[in-house]
Amino acid sequence: MQLLDETNAEEYLRTKGHLGSGETVGVRELVGGVSNVVLHVARTEGESFILKQAREQLRVADVWTCSVERIWREVEVLDECAKLTKVDGKSSLRAETPRLLFEDRDNYLYAMTAAPSDHVVWKDELLAGRARAEVAAACGELLGRLHSGSWHEEKLARQLDDRQFFDELRIDPFYRQIACEHPDLEPAITRLIDSVLRERHCLVHGDFSPKNLLLSEQSLMLIDFEVGHYGDPAFDLGFFLSHLMLKAFCFAPLHEPYFELTKNFWTHYRAQMLSVISAAEYDALVQRAIQNTAGCALARLDGKSKIDYLEEPRASKFVSYVARCLPSRQHTGKTSCRRPM
Repeated sequence: MQLLDETNAEEYLRTKGHLGSGETVGVRELVGGVSNVVLHVARTEGESFILKQAREQLRVADVWTCSVERIWREVEVLDECAKLTKVDGKSSLRAETPRLLFEDRDNYLYAMTAAPSDHVVWKDELLAGRARAEVAAACGELLGRLHSGSWHEEKLARQLDDRQFFDELRIDPFYRQIACEHPDLEPAITRLIDSVLRERHCLVHGDFSPKNLLLSEQSLMLIDFEVGHYGDPAFDLGFFLSHLMLKAFCFAPLHEPYFELTKNFWTHYRAQMLSVISAAEYDALVQRAIQNTAGCALARLDGKSKIDYLEEPRASKFVSYVARCLPSRQHTGKTSCRRPM
């Protein structure tokens, strides 16, 4: 396996015939991810593109490894998400995914189209204090389309049945890690893991977060599909909403705009889901989503992939708050989490 970086990617592309003989390009590494090397290739002829290559050792402080074979699951899920986002939605931002250009099985990499040059990462907007309702609405519609469009699809369930990479990159470093860090919460976390692995309803992206949502003037591009699988949509909901909750805590007492984002998200997500599931099924999904929001939020503080923007004493208060949202031994299907502020 030839490991690519900024210094040798151009030579690799020329050798493989992906660049014109006289064409010059600029290659730079995109930062922010931990599991892959991602290179932006700016071309003088033709559209720019992204090279993505898997790495076995993830770039975090703790030991965290995962087979490079996961890159082919990413390609597979990218293709399915592209099919589900083809239909135009009602939101002001058009939902889209990258387009696959080529893949190299020997070197565990693939190339895809790049986001528009004027794009911003939604995470950066949120941390800068800009909370746009229309973006949250588009996110709700997009995730709702992915979930509702694949709901109880037997062929897709068989195709994406293997959840090895989801376990290695989400369940283990997130949920099992926080059970180790908080022994008092271990029974609740075990019940949460059991629930996530038991419920299997639709395509789950597994990494639906502001860092993987790229905004341009008229579009919202979803990226990073390597932990996609057929499973419980409550994990996607919890993973996404935990980020909004953490930012609300970060900006308190100016937290209300972030709570408004969650309202806009839920309104548009609900509209998509109630076209394919009953009100009772939806209510059960919401309850599981609340529990996964708590689990994912705790993991961003005490798991293997930690955020760096929530400091003490807010972090400790946050842990105390969300721990109450985890499934209790006497869980009856209802979870109540009042606003912390």
